[in-house]
Amino acid sequence: MIASMYRATLSSRVSARQLGVRSGREIELVMEPAKIGQGLMLARSDLGQEWPLDLAHSSPGPGCTVSGEGEAAVVFVEHLLAALGAAGVTDARILLSGPEVPMFDGSALPLLSLIEEAGVARSDVELGPLVVEEPVMVADEGMALFAAPGEPAEFAYALKYDHPLIGSGFASFCPDTGDFAAELAPARTFLTLEEAQAARAAGLLNGGGEENALVVYADHLSEEPALPNAFARHKLVDLLGDLYLLGRPVLGRVFAFYTGHRHNYALAHSLMLMGQGR
Repeated sequence: MIASMYRATLSSRVSARQLGVRSGREIELVMEPAKIGQGLMLARSDLGQEWPLDLAHSSPGPGCTVSGEGEAAVVFVEHLLAALGAAGVTDARILLSGPEVPMFDGSALPLLSLIEEAGVARSDVELGPLVVEEPVMVADEGMALFAAPGEPAEFAYALKYDHPLIGSGFASFCPDTGDFAAELAPARTFLTLEEAQAARAAGLLNGGGEENALVVYADHLSEEPALPNAFARHKLVDLLGDLYLLGRPVLGRVFAFYTGHRHNYALAHSLMLMGQGR
């Protein structure tokens, strides 16, 4: 994502099949070109339903961001959004044969690779950023997400976790000068063994395992992280993805302290209202 860009779509159709970690079903993900100006569209190919992949049609869910409602709802859209935003794709049609975006290895890198395989076709239609014109904060229970005016855009995440192998961490990213593919995309979703067991008991983890996420056991990790401060970096991927529900880059300084998807959604909603009030 960059401070200002031109609208772009995909150059060709691309697809992949993966086991859905929440549903336990094989999911086909298809990404294809769309008309410039159409925006991002999400479709359930198995149900014949389609809607805009935007803030108005999304909500925070347990450990993820959800797009759509009822039977058609799709979970885990945040990594896909982060990859589309990083590639500058503003207009595309996303089709899924089930209720979730495949997690692949739990990072945004496989999704970014699919977008690169499809190619990006840029137009001459300019898309300005959503400018943070005044400070905005979302806070509760010792967690806070803060956006302030500033240029160039910068996003930072401070992590604090009650597990000795996670602990505290910090990561920051500047879209204008940073490399999303190298600095953020390889950082995988993580969860403790206790969280995984609770999710499975609640019916939220019916497929997948260590191949889809970095599992934190009492005394070891299922795999060494690909990046330093990988836990905080992954939280930044989630933040960037959730903010891309706005359909455009955010120009400002955004700082997150121990926050998650519901805070990201609340901040995006506040920023949307700020943009409408200009």
